Amino acid sequence: MAIDNAKIFDTLERKIEKLLGRLQTLTSDNEKLKTDLAAARRAEKDAGDARASVERHEKDQQAVRDRLERLIQSLEAADEK
Repeated sequence: MAIDNAKIFDTLERKIEKLLGRLQTLTSDNEKLKTDLAAARRAEKDAGDARASVERHEKDQQAVRDRLERLIQSLEAADEK
């Protein structure tokens, strides 16, 4: 009976060690995924900020174009007189 109990406990210990190893692996994977997710969120925010900046610059550029067109038209009108 003692041999059977020893085998049972050895088997249980091996299974527990295997499960603990798997738990450590999953914990490590989880931390890596958390880091990756945080990086992805930062990248998404940076992309959004960059998009907003590009839109602002495009709007400013269009305003400059409009002013230049009006100025050119004014100069052309002055030349015609």
